[in-house]
Amino acid sequence: MMRILAGLMLALLLSACATPLSLDHGRLAPPPGTGYVIAAVTLDSLNHRNADAGICLRGPARATCLESQISLGYIRAPGDEPDGVGSLHVVALPAGQYRVTEIYGSWLDDSFRWMAFRNRASFALDERFTLAPGQVVYLGDYHISLNFKPSYTRSDTRRRDFNDLRLRSSVQDFSNVTLLPVPTPK
Repeated sequence: MMRILAGLMLALLLSACATPLSLDHGRLAPPPGTGYVIAAVTLDSLNHRNADAGICLRGPARATCLESQISLGYIRAPGDEPDGVGSLHVVALPAGQYRVTEIYGSWLDDSFRWMAFRNRASFALDERFTLAPGQVVYLGDYHISLNFKPSYTRSDTRRRDFNDLRLRSSVQDFSNVTLLPVPTPK
């Protein structure tokens, strides 16, 4: 009985967190006073079970972190292209000035039979953008590599990401999406 009750509570909690995207004639239509931010967070790691990654956004509301786990998510690419390992996030945020402040990741080093260590890598970012009411902004893919020497890249993967939105969320028209330029590496 306790298992059934716990399962029902978990299902209720997960369904409350999963807010469906608002669409208008196949286009993303943010709730009043907000805009949508689209960002992919992908990763690779030697540990294919216990690695995760995320980015943090700061703006008029509380800090928002968008996270992905290596074993739980993928982003569907079109045709024979490889899927992205991670998650595609579409979040409604209050209009205002925003900064992407950090990309981070962690992985479990369980090479010792008797002990495991969680390792963490993070990189400070200062990528600024403005989100107007009703606007949809695409930030691109934030990819962190959690291998021998952790590193990150940001790229424009809209072909893959828009395909995923088409398949999972029935978005058919991307004409109202503002594409932010990917900064060149320093």
